[in-house]
Amino acid sequence: MADNNIEKIYKEHNRRIFLYIFSLCRNEHIAEDLTQETFVKAIVSLPEKCSSVLPWLYKVASNLTYDYFRENKRYSDFELNGDLIDFSFTDRLIAEEEYQLLYHCIQRLDENERKVITLHYFAGFRQYEIASITGLSYSAVRVIASRAREKLKKLMEEEQV
Repeated sequence: MADNNIEKIYKEHNRRIFLYIFSLCRNEHIAEDLTQETFVKAIVSLPEKCSSVLPWLYKVASNLTYDYFRENKRYSDFELNGDLIDFSFTDRLIAEEEYQLLYHCIQRLDENERKVITLHYFAGFRQYEIASITGLSYSAVRVIASRAREKLKKLMEEEQV
């Protein structure tokens, strides 16, 4: 891959990839490290005939995050209450206040709901693409998305009262 291509890809997508990884691990420093590792892997192993880079980057980010959890056996450390997370740095990354509230509420969902909703709202993927990225079945993504939207609606209504 040409150096200018990876630089362009990094500039266009690093914020999105970081927010996705952060939504999974809920730790700023780990998310920063895994984001960098995602792009290093992109430099090394981006398929030559990759029709769409973004889904591939999300798949790499997901795999690296879960590999990290598995290797460090600290997954339970990341299952935090959403109220304990410091969002000040993510708020700087997410300019629109409406999306900040949405992102905060997403963090209160369970793991699969966070994955599906983050990939939908912040990356703009369709359900079949989310299924491919996450390894979930298409029907599971549909059910998770539906339930998560209902929960999000309630959470956002509670926050706006």
